[in-house]
Amino acid sequence: MSKIAPLIYVADDDAAILDLIAIVLTKNGFEVVVFPDGEALVAAMALRAPAAVLLDVRMPGQSGLDALKGIKETPGGRDIPVLMLTGDGRLDRIVQAMQIGAAGYVMKPFEAGQLVERVWGLLA
Repeated sequence: MSKIAPLIYVADDDAAILDLIAIVLTKNGFEVVVFPDGEALVAAMALRAPAAVLLDVRMPGQSGLDALKGIKETPGGRDIPVLMLTGDGRLDRIVQAMQIGAAGYVMKPFEAGQLVERVWGLLA
């Protein structure tokens, strides 16, 4: 009997980061759908809700914080854990993300094992 892989949505404007995350998470039992920006991710949530979301804080156009607000406003979105990805380490953005409803954050660059552990932790 096969186990259904948890669906993870990932938005980041860096294609290399998206590829890396998709490879790492897929090898560790997740189904991964990647998006080049938060707007596309939020729009996709109307079609199929993920088990969790990984969202870059800084993206051109709609910021990760704005996308996080959009996720939390979608039907059922309040219950979907969101892990923020950040490379700048600005405490104010991290605090703001947590206030909006993020479940946590991971600093870029990240260790693959750390990312996998954090994503499984979101689903526990």
